[in-house]
Amino acid sequence: MPSPEDTPTTADPAIVKAVREALTTGELREIVVAAAIESFNSGDLTFTPKEAAAALGCGVRFLLDGCNKHGFPYIDMGKSKRFGPRELREIQNMLRVPAKPSRLAAARRRSASQKSETSKQPASRKRQKPTDERHLELALTG
Repeated sequence: MPSPEDTPTTADPAIVKAVREALTTGELREIVVAAAIESFNSGDLTFTPKEAAAALGCGVRFLLDGCNKHGFPYIDMGKSKRFGPRELREIQNMLRVPAKPSRLAAARRRSASQKSETSKQPASRKRQKPTDERHLELALTG
């Protein structure tokens, strides 16, 4: 591995200084992660299942089961599965749960629909007692 002094100085001196400090202080991981995020956003990178699971915040087994059983998109590279930015975004959209209305809003909708159903029924549809003479006689003599 080349030492920080062997780094070419054709780059911006501030960048060279930041890289040298990162190499000496152990902050190289943060620089690599920042570069990976930039590359991810530009669409130039594919991830292994382990890296994709870390990016999505789920387990590797969940991700692979999703590919095998639930139709999660992936890039087939021989015997391995890879995930690009587009695939990760599609998986996120597949897993998105729509917001549920609050209980109060659901209760208001129920009561409004019940009121509108009762007001739509015509009065003639209500059950009426038969009015023939026989029933009247039974009611008077009964």
